[in-house]
Amino acid sequence: MIDATAFDADVLVVGCGPVGVTAALRCVQRGLSAIAVDRSTEIYPLPRALAMDEENQAMFERAGLLEAMHPHLASLPGAEFVDAEGVHVVGFELPDGTTGSLGHPPAVVFDQPGIERALRAGATDAGVELRLGHTVTAIEQDDDGVTATVDDGTTLRARWLVAADGAKSTVRDLVGIEMVDQGFDQTWLVIDTTLLDDTVELPRLAQQRCDPARITTVVPGPGRHRRWEFRLHPDETREQILEPAAIEQLLAPWGTPAQLRLDRSAVYRFHAKVAATFRVGRVFLAGDAAHQMPPFNGQGMCTGLRDAELLSWILADVTLGRAHAALLDAYDAERRPHSTEQVIHSVDSGLLMQAIAEDGDAALGTGYGQRPFPKRAGPLVEPGHPLVGGPLPAPSVPTELPDDGWFLVSTDGPRPVAHRAVEAVRVDPAAFPLILDATHAMLVRPDRLIAAVTEDPATSIARLVPQPTRSESSLV
Repeated sequence: MIDATAFDADVLVVGCGPVGVTAALRCVQRGLSAIAVDRSTEIYPLPRALAMDEENQAMFERAGLLEAMHPHLASLPGAEFVDAEGVHVVGFELPDGTTGSLGHPPAVVFDQPGIERALRAGATDAGVELRLGHTVTAIEQDDDGVTATVDDGTTLRARWLVAADGAKSTVRDLVGIEMVDQGFDQTWLVIDTTLLDDTVELPRLAQQRCDPARITTVVPGPGRHRRWEFRLHPDETREQILEPAAIEQLLAPWGTPAQLRLDRSAVYRFHAKVAATFRVGRVFLAGDAAHQMPPFNGQGMCTGLRDAELLSWILADVTLGRAHAALLDAYDAERRPHSTEQVIHSVDSGLLMQAIAEDGDAALGTGYGQRPFPKRAGPLVEPGHPLVGGPLPAPSVPTELPDDGWFLVSTDGPRPVAHRAVEAVRVDPAAFPLILDATHAMLVRPDRLIAAVTEDPATSIARLVPQPTRSESSLV
């Protein structure tokens, strides 16, 4: 047995943005201790990420934080691609009050500072220790853990380290992980404003304006927040486009400075990159440290939150002796291919904007933007059913399900489960009518992902749910 007193925490998280704090919180909620370190002492006061999908709303609900986040959220009613005159080319609009299969709006926009305040408060209440105003300068690994040197000369010892320290990750460089370019690099100006005049007519939907003169994105944020993203021309410089007169000219088709208060303007390189591996020994990458994508699908932060949710239960199961150490390999095996698909999916949207700007409706025949939304695959997922690899839908009738852990759902009474980590649950046949019948059972992971819909639960469980060896069952 490893001496627990030899560690400052089970998990050290570097980076206290949404992904890092979520990783630390979910580790603590699953029975581990966590310290999260960040170079900044305060939450960045302006919005950066802007959209969240239904799956991550459901995750925050399980974490007990969605209610505290609600004042900072607003449903996004749809998205569309339009031509230079604003004429609809392709997209969708949702009726007010629409909820998706998980029981939440399909997408919401949010105020990131408000979300982060709620997230940090929930994390500290749960027992996460935040150490702000510090950076990690060196890392050493051994068979039992990771020792991180902090900029004040102290060290922190943990069993595992999660690097969620952003696109310019120090930890990623310290452990020597390269980024693999996916072939997309554009420069854009991002402008955040506050709407001051309610008579101004602005798009109700998130809008990709495919104007050959300048491709532009317009996003209605929560409350009075409105965002514009303008693609720079090859001959434009950062300094030129950030001039107040240039910004005023770009916003002129939508409103004047008296109608739209400028809150932030920044020039970004929209990259498409994925780390060559998400794991080196006891160090794991998550969020922008692991993958970077253009923001056209609103999946940058969402993809990082999926990293945090999967990694937290894997680390908990291995550390607490519920699974053998081979489970750690599943993180890279699942998250890296899925993240790569998300990056490519986002790039497709950028290419579709360009194609519509050049060819109008004919661009829809290129295939850009028609790629199916990627689902998870890998050693923890058994293919064979169309919903496998996606999140568990909300039950159609009131149904009590486990808060965490693996569980096997069936309609014909609890099935024998020869595995201590899997709970058998019987549900009303009307609970999941599109998935379950009397001959099938559904195996669900701790992150509420459907791992299998099977007629042979014992075989699926044996294949997907690793059991610890005798020595590993007493790690702590």
